[in-house]
Amino acid sequence: MPRSFTIERENLPDVVQGWLRAVGLGEEEVVEIIFTEGEVLLRRPLSPQLRAWAKNVGDKYDKAFRELAGL
Repeated sequence: MPRSFTIERENLPDVVQGWLRAVGLGEEEVVEIIFTEGEVLLRRPLSPQLRAWAKNVGDKYDKAFRELAGL
């Protein structure tokens, strides 16, 4: 049975971000990673609501980080 999760692109290792750039997903804020029995799939989250939620969460995270870093 496939398992999946959604993660912010910038939290992935550089090599995985390189794969995302190679397939045109290098500018996506979040990506969905799906593990099946014999493969790993990387894609944009299918749900527009999930994309909107992730953007909102990312904005809050970025704001908190800037405040902590004094930027």
